[in-house]
Amino acid sequence: MSLAELASMAVTAMTTGVASGAGTAVVDEVRELVRGRLEGSDEGRGALRRLDAEPRPEGAADDVRARLTALLEEDPELARRLQAALEPDVPPPPAAPPTVHQQITIGGSADHSTIVIGPVELPRTRGVLIALTGIGVVLAVLLVLGFRTVLNTLTDDEGGSGNGRTTALRQEPDVRAVLPDAASVAQGWETTQPADVRKGAPACESGCAGALYTATVRHEKESPLGGVFFHVEAYDTVGHAAARFKDLRADKDRNTDGLAPMSIQPLGDESVAYRREIVNAGSAEAGARVGTVVTWTTYRTGGSLDPAALTALARMLVDRAQQAQDGREPTARAGI
Repeated sequence: MSLAELASMAVTAMTTGVASGAGTAVVDEVRELVRGRLEGSDEGRGALRRLDAEPRPEGAADDVRARLTALLEEDPELARRLQAALEPDVPPPPAAPPTVHQQITIGGSADHSTIVIGPVELPRTRGVLIALTGIGVVLAVLLVLGFRTVLNTLTDDEGGSGNGRTTALRQEPDVRAVLPDAASVAQGWETTQPADVRKGAPACESGCAGALYTATVRHEKESPLGGVFFHVEAYDTVGHAAARFKDLRADKDRNTDGLAPMSIQPLGDESVAYRREIVNAGSAEAGARVGTVVTWTTYRTGGSLDPAALTALARMLVDRAQQAQDGREPTARAGI
């Protein structure tokens, strides 16, 4: 595969979320590799901002592709890591385990009957028959319990979009890890409201069935003035998370006096964004549901608001929520 083809596959994964059948974990890895290198220069950051803009300017993807191709020519290790992520080796199918046959034989004459289980030969007496019957009942119960355990494991979380696992975040540290720190937003930002994680959904007036935890954090910067508030709600099932997101969206849609819908790139399983008109300032928010987690990102600036910045912040929170549900440490960054 040529470096240009490799760069093209990487940009496709970043913009569409798919590349040669790659899953969410692969797309996340590709985004981190590419953004981590391109954000090292002003030109690279500018190219990424144009790529994230909505609507996307013509030629934005080509610009990122060209810059990435040049980087791959300079950095063979980056090329190797990208190719390894996009074209993982397919392991050979496991060898079939050997089949073990055991034979149970009950036979003999009327005077001398035996029960043969593999290499063991037992006399056919009333006590032996009762014992074997009891063992059979115990084995049947164990099989039923084992089947129910597997079934509960498979159905504990309702099906999602298929873009990643939808494991419920049932532990407080897992939910807390979804919240990004100030460094994950960008250089120069500071935490002005520390991370706070509470059980359930204290601010929910509709009950919020299945709510496990609510987590919030706020980061701000002085120059140029900006602030972002991250809100995360973790639920026990996809269905409960979807119901909560539906209620939040309906509530925002009813607030026509202060909010106006705005367009950003799709996020997670479902998403929505709104712009709030403020004199001499800009404010917007983006909500998304990813699996069993509902996220809400509110972004404000001292001047005109860049939709690409809101998209980058909201995507970071969504990606971190998906990484947590995948059982991985949330590491996504915004890099605005």
